[in-house]
Amino acid sequence: MLLERINLTRRVIAALSDALHLANGAGEHGMAADFYSLRDKAARDLNTTVERAFTNGAITDAEARSALRPIYGAQHEAVSARV
Repeated sequence: MLLERINLTRRVIAALSDALHLANGAGEHGMAADFYSLRDKAARDLNTTVERAFTNGAITDAEARSALRPIYGAQHEAVSARV
């Protein structure tokens, strides 16, 4: 259950990154600031969750490293596909 929560949070961060990119592209800077704030909060929550889980022995070192590896959003994937 903990790893599912961690992976879901990672996906939320990736989705918020996409939303931030789209809002900036559309000139919606107020909305982009909201998405940035939400993404930042989710990233901080993820870091705290992973740190506590690792410290308490609920996840392994490999699981912690994997949990903190970013899931890139569509913007990154589109750029990578063009290279």
